[in-house]
Amino acid sequence: MSIQASYTPAQDLSAWRDQFRLTHTFHLSLGANEPVAGQLDSILKNSNATIEKWVISRRGGHYDHCITVEGIGDESARELRKEFASLNGEIKVHVEHMVHFGN
Repeated sequence: MSIQASYTPAQDLSAWRDQFRLTHTFHLSLGANEPVAGQLDSILKNSNATIEKWVISRRGGHYDHCITVEGIGDESARELRKEFASLNGEIKVHVEHMVHFGN
């Protein structure tokens, strides 16, 4: 009796995923008079993203938020970017998709 193990490409993918960590860094620029930090936090909590780092700096008449998250995929990051941008017409949003190899 011979037993054949079935091979699936997902096996290779899961082994590969164990070797890297995916993060997304959102760069947001908004006016100093915009009270959106609480709204940003609420959106992130609803997305199930884990906040790794959140830095807020003030430059001139606006605030720059640099938020690094993990635990979501590329498509979810794109959706988050759209949600952030829809909060106010003056918010500028850019997202970086980053792969970190090793532990």
